[in-house]
Amino acid sequence: MARIYQVDGKSGPRWYLDYHVEGRRVRKRIGKSKRLAELALADIEVKIERKETGFAVKDRNLAGFIEEYLNFSKGNKAIQSYQRDAQTLKHFTGFLQVERLGAVTPSLLEAYKADRVSKGIKPSTLNRELNTIKAMFNKAMAWGALAKNPAVTVRKLKETHKKIRYFSRDEVAVLLKAASDRMRPMIETFLHTGFRRDELIHLSWADVDFKNKVVSVQAKDDWHPKDYETRHIPMTARLAEVLREIPRGDDTHVFKNGGGSALNPDVLSSDFSHLVRSRGLKNATVHTLRHTFASHLVMNSVDLYTVQKLLGHSSIKTTEIYAHLAPDFLRSAMDKLRY
Repeated sequence: MARIYQVDGKSGPRWYLDYHVEGRRVRKRIGKSKRLAELALADIEVKIERKETGFAVKDRNLAGFIEEYLNFSKGNKAIQSYQRDAQTLKHFTGFLQVERLGAVTPSLLEAYKADRVSKGIKPSTLNRELNTIKAMFNKAMAWGALAKNPAVTVRKLKETHKKIRYFSRDEVAVLLKAASDRMRPMIETFLHTGFRRDELIHLSWADVDFKNKVVSVQAKDDWHPKDYETRHIPMTARLAEVLREIPRGDDTHVFKNGGGSALNPDVLSSDFSHLVRSRGLKNATVHTLRHTFASHLVMNSVDLYTVQKLLGHSSIKTTEIYAHLAPDFLRSAMDKLRY
């Protein structure tokens, strides 16, 4: 709320402008003209409505602020997310060559985007970098270091989504037949849960509930799932059979390496890659097993919302990459319409 008022002084009446912004009261002397005071009132009312007022912020050193932001990232995000933030901001500052936070402009950000494109960076990679940069500037605003986010008008690149690679039933049979006794239970667990690699590695016996036939993905003291989400996956009869056959030494990890310690993610990926190559299967990684889980559900008429919940996707848009595998799901939905 803003207003103007008049005060009589020794040299005659004077008009003042009175308003509140960011919880603080501001009073300004306008002068002798009521008309000028009315124009000032109209101007500040528009600025308040557009959130264009606010107090001046002290321009921060860019390198210092990035260091502060990375400390925040390290303390509040998954290690992979922090590492991605650090790598992105290293590229970013290497290009900018500016010292002050306030010197970063939309045009400079567009130049950075063009430079990354010229170096052959994939649209998906660049879009993730832009997400990091925008998040940093949003935090700068929240911390009172910037009045506006210079990245807000910078658009992401359009991404071409590749066809999802998943294993057919025949390929699954080939993999399971060729897998070692140690690898086979892991592959079957991936196929019956849609786990991410780290989720399988950190699966403990405390997450396996044979009584209620559920396996859970939940945080541990030294690890947490993506987006910190806990999810519970119904156990298929085959999965229960596979898990019961695994020797249970203690309540720690379900799957261990040959020496009895926790699986190494890189070794797991390498072993799986060696297996698929030995069978002549191309363009496949451990993550292909997760795609296989989701793809076969969709092809068997499971709705995308249910698949989203089983996979632990925070957004249905991520799950929609499997929608093309159910070409009749829209028609099936319309066939249910009755009046």
